[in-house]
Amino acid sequence: MPVDDFETHVINALSARKKVKLATNNLVRAAVLVPLMKNAGYYSLLLTKRNKELKNHPGQISFPGGLFEESDIDPKGTILREAWEELGIITSDMNILGMLDDYASSTGYLISPFVGKIPYPYDFKINRNEVSEIIMAPLEELKKSPKTGYVIKNSKPYPVYYYELPNHVIWGATARIIKNFIEILFN
Repeated sequence: MPVDDFETHVINALSARKKVKLATNNLVRAAVLVPLMKNAGYYSLLLTKRNKELKNHPGQISFPGGLFEESDIDPKGTILREAWEELGIITSDMNILGMLDDYASSTGYLISPFVGKIPYPYDFKINRNEVSEIIMAPLEELKKSPKTGYVIKNSKPYPVYYYELPNHVIWGATARIIKNFIEILFN
C-alpha cells in the first residue's frame, strides 16, 4: 500500500513524540484501531455504532477494538483480531501508522489506540452481533474543536468532550482519542 504525504505526516507526527504509556494497575486492557480511509482525496476516520443489544456500551459510537485476550500476545494483536471479527478487515489490508497515547477510561479500561490506514472502498464483512452501522467521520469536521460539557465527580467539574456529526454524537473515550489524534496532527 503506497504511502502519501498525509500518511507520512501522520507517521512522523506519531513517532516524533513520546507516547504516554499508562500502568495497567487494576484496569482491564483493551485496544482500538483508529482507522483512516481516503476517499476522493479526503481523509475520514471510520467509526462503528455498537449493536444496541451488547452488554457493554450498547448503541455507542466507537472505534473497532475490544478487550485484550491472552491469545492476542500484545495490544496490536487485539486490534488485528477485533478488526477482523467486527468488520472483516484482513490484516494485510491494514497499514499501521503508529500509536496514540494510552487512555484510562472512567469505566475501568486501559485503552491502547493504534492508527491505521485501510483502503477505500473496502468490502466490509460486518458482524451484526457487534456492529449496527459504519460511520465515516471526515477529518475536516473533526478538526473543529470538540464541544465540552461537564459532569461533577468528587464535587469537582470534569470535562466531557463530544463531537456532533449530522446523525451521531461521539463522546466518552472515543471522543478523547479523537481529540488526542487531532492535537498530535494539527497543533
